[in-house]
Amino acid sequence: MLITGANGMIGSDLVNLFSKKNKVFAIFRNHNSISKSLKNKNIIWIKHDFKKKFYNKIKPKIIIHCAGVHSFSKKNHYNDFIKSNIIGLSNVLDFASRKKVKKIIHISSVDVYGKIKNSKIDETSPSINPSLLGCSKLLMEKMISKEKIDYLNIRVPGVVGYLVNNPEYPWISNIVNKMRENKQVEIYNGDKLFNNILDTLEIFKFIEKVKNRNLKKQIVNLSATKPVILKKLILYMRYMLDSKSHIVLNGKKSKHFIISNKKLSKLYNYKASTTEDIIKRYIKNFII
Repeated sequence: MLITGANGMIGSDLVNLFSKKNKVFAIFRNHNSISKSLKNKNIIWIKHDFKKKFYNKIKPKIIIHCAGVHSFSKKNHYNDFIKSNIIGLSNVLDFASRKKVKKIIHISSVDVYGKIKNSKIDETSPSINPSLLGCSKLLMEKMISKEKIDYLNIRVPGVVGYLVNNPEYPWISNIVNKMRENKQVEIYNGDKLFNNILDTLEIFKFIEKVKNRNLKKQIVNLSATKPVILKKLILYMRYMLDSKSHIVLNGKKSKHFIISNKKLSKLYNYKASTTEDIIKRYIKNFII
């Protein structure tokens, strides 16, 4: 298999996990500690920027596309989204076509839904004035759907990782980091249900289950199951971390929604880990 963005937060964990039993062509743009240190006989690191066409003799059966600009990227202006997300995917698809790659899995984002008005979203929810990230991901999904290839667009919420961990993003990482330093934590919608979280292990587990099956050319949400009242979750996190952080419940209203996994469960018979279980294993393995 070929994994793009292989030394990024999502890509690095997928390379690490899949390479235990699979040969992985790990494509990265710039060297970092992961591309320099993560080594085993199944990983072949290849330096390439997909802003340019990719010519290589390798012939992977499946591509997992993780590369691209995100809202938390250092360079996230309009041109960066165009070059990295749109042109980058175009060159990935060009390579896939020339090499007759059978499947592509694209890590998309719930940002495609934009300004969410309902308390629950599913794959039929409308896209209302999405951000640059959301717009680019929508276009990327459409580009993939036009190709003669079996595909899966996986829309994910804030994702936490393990080999690469940004203590400021997503929101849960920021909270955990503050609690470890016993800083004050302010939360909104404390009385609302929350499942807007995922970790890279869950992404791996789902792809591992479906990668050898017919992907069905679908768009699916993948998020934690069993939403939890946010205030209870935050207090539980403080307990797990043995933190002395003061929790401030801000009564000001802000955007809030939970994510439905029903389509994913129905199509692929897959049940994601619960919100509580994902938080547990993330805190257990949190790295700054």
